[in-house]
Amino acid sequence: MNHNSTYYTDLITRYFSGEITEEELRLLSGWMKTDPQHEDLFRQYMKTWQLIEAQNIQATVNTDQEWIAMQAKMNAASLGKESPIKIISLNQKRNSFKSSLQKTWKVAATVTILLVSSFLLYFYFSKPVNIVVMARTGNLEQVLPDGSVVSLHTGSQITYPEKFSPNTRNVELKGEAYFKVMHDKTKPFIVSSGEVSIEVLGTQFNVNTRTSSGNLEVVLTKGKVSVYYKSNPGDNVLLTPGEKAEINTEQKQITKSANTDVNYMAWKTRVLVFDNETLGQVINTLQNVYQTPVQLAEPQMSGCRVTASFNDQSLQSVLEVLSKTLDLQVKQNGNIIELSGTLCN
Repeated sequence: MNHNSTYYTDLITRYFSGEITEEELRLLSGWMKTDPQHEDLFRQYMKTWQLIEAQNIQATVNTDQEWIAMQAKMNAASLGKESPIKIISLNQKRNSFKSSLQKTWKVAATVTILLVSSFLLYFYFSKPVNIVVMARTGNLEQVLPDGSVVSLHTGSQITYPEKFSPNTRNVELKGEAYFKVMHDKTKPFIVSSGEVSIEVLGTQFNVNTRTSSGNLEVVLTKGKVSVYYKSNPGDNVLLTPGEKAEINTEQKQITKSANTDVNYMAWKTRVLVFDNETLGQVINTLQNVYQTPVQLAEPQMSGCRVTASFNDQSLQSVLEVLSKTLDLQVKQNGNIIELSGTLCN
């Protein structure tokens, strides 16, 4: 369904013409509650409509003639003369009322055109402009309108308004990002991904919507966050530093646990630490950090253990160390890197 400004303008028109359905009325009511400006514009439109539909238009006074008559009376009084009495015939009065009525309707029509035009132009120029930022070829850092900083992992995308609303700071995330949120207790900062929301006041945390397990993952570094489904915000999970939330979007479950992955920020820091880690887990981490597919020629090799650390090294350099440590062969098959060798004992 199209929910742009033109759509809601049409709903307002249908409301005043008496053609609106119950479903459309519900949508219009919800739209008005989302922003005080929406209600103000509705009231402006209502005033215009009432002006058009006014049935009892009273005759207006010709202020120019009344001013001339009053001046004449004042002049006559200053000269000590009686001012002549002006007699208006009934036909003249009717003609004056008719002329006044026609002028009033012309003014009403003009005002209507101007207000409706202003209504549409206001929506066209004031409707929120969304900014979409995508890290296409590498990690990217973006400063948001409130001064918060978001670091986007390669291939990730964030969408946010050019100007945050008075009550909240909403952003949409696809992929993985690290947030440093400016503290503002009057404006909660909400990161959304599909049906899931992460709400904070001021903190630092990592969000990954594309984990190897298919779950959404939130790891808190500093502060406090609340994780919940939009349909049930009361059933939320609170995280403290060092904790992780895993969200199963299919079963709509949120599980909290201690974060044991020391490399959850490796995509940003390029610091990798493996302490007796399985080769399978090492490969998963490398694929996420370097955004390059790596696979094993033999699935049984995933159980090999790795102990090593790397600091801002290229994928080729990391693979070279692994190949020498585990006696592996590295082969490039198109876009895929394949590792083969003898099975570990």
